[in-house]
Amino acid sequence: MFNEIKRQITLFNTLILIAFLLIFILLLVFLVQWSLNLSGEMYLQEVAQQIKNGDLSIKTPKNTIVHNDVGYEYIVWDANHNVDQMKLDDNGLIMQGHEYDLDTDFNDAFKTFNMDDVFYRVYSVRYSQNNAEKTVQVYQSITTEQSVIHYIVFFLLFIGCGGILLLIPISYFLAGKSLQPIKETFENQKKFIADASHELRTPLTVIQTNVEVLKLKEDEVLSDNIRWLNNIYAESETMSKLVGELLTIAQADNKKIVMDKRVFDLSALCAEVVDLMYDVAADNQIVLKGHIQENVEYKGDEEKIKQAIRILVDNAIKYTPGEGSVDLTLCENMRSVTIAVKDTGVGLSEENKKKIFSRFFRVDDARHRESGGFGLGLNIADMVVKQHNGKIKIDSEENVGSTFTIVLPKTTLK
Repeated sequence: MFNEIKRQITLFNTLILIAFLLIFILLLVFLVQWSLNLSGEMYLQEVAQQIKNGDLSIKTPKNTIVHNDVGYEYIVWDANHNVDQMKLDDNGLIMQGHEYDLDTDFNDAFKTFNMDDVFYRVYSVRYSQNNAEKTVQVYQSITTEQSVIHYIVFFLLFIGCGGILLLIPISYFLAGKSLQPIKETFENQKKFIADASHELRTPLTVIQTNVEVLKLKEDEVLSDNIRWLNNIYAESETMSKLVGELLTIAQADNKKIVMDKRVFDLSALCAEVVDLMYDVAADNQIVLKGHIQENVEYKGDEEKIKQAIRILVDNAIKYTPGEGSVDLTLCENMRSVTIAVKDTGVGLSEENKKKIFSRFFRVDDARHRESGGFGLGLNIADMVVKQHNGKIKIDSEENVGSTFTIVLPKTTLK
């Protein structure tokens, strides 16, 4: 699908480039032709004026050097339409000039015509000399002008075609680069749907299995089947938790999470998290300690900050073997507030550090499933911190432990 889109984008860019090239060539040709035509007319007027004055040592007017190199021809007609004087290289111009001389409307004006496959520009003007009316016609071949225009068109087409051939692979490459974020988002979306479906399938299968068992025990009393009911309830709770986390992620992606930011005691919040998670840690033979700076206030969404801290502590407990320790530290400085969760757990490899905040990612997939995790907690914690313009730093070493540090910028407490 994306290869087809890349081809379409490349084709579209190529067509735009071709259209731009054609418009550029047409505009440039028009300007060159207009410029040459204007300078040519100025040249013929200047020559005609000097012929009328009897000065045939034609001085090259400004900006008409090209036309002076081409040269000119002229005919002076008397009142009886006879040739008074002339300088012609092609005597065939006499017949054409006589025709123009008979045209009384053709005065102080320009015309172009073709004779024997040669194009000419002619300027004709009537004037009086010694009380006699005369007409001077100045001719110049414009073959050179047309050659210049043809050369410009050929040169531009040659350069343009070469440029297009060169830019097609570049455009294809850039189209791929521009589509890469969209492709990654699309692939992540597919993976997210697949992972979510997979996570939901397990509790649904358990629930369906237990329901089938209960159908076979219709004649038994409820107390005899409490085990199956407890299984259904536990898996329902698991599904409810997963759906809640998926809803949180969906709201964050659509920027629909409402932040209730207000000033609260962050020190008390961290102490509360330590108290809440203390028994969980003790059940896993892990010592949970808090090193909390007192009277630290922060402006943000208290519930979401609590959720993020609890996720980090819970994650540290799950990945720390028995007789290990987890430390929660809170401190503030002039610019930021830091909340660090340090454990003596399994640690992270460099590769896993890059993936740790990805959705449904678990370092030890089988172990984490047993502990009830879905691999969404750290992703949610990361989103919560980012919504507070903060970031989470990771310092970890395999088989030594990890430290997840939330860095929140200080805000005005109003």
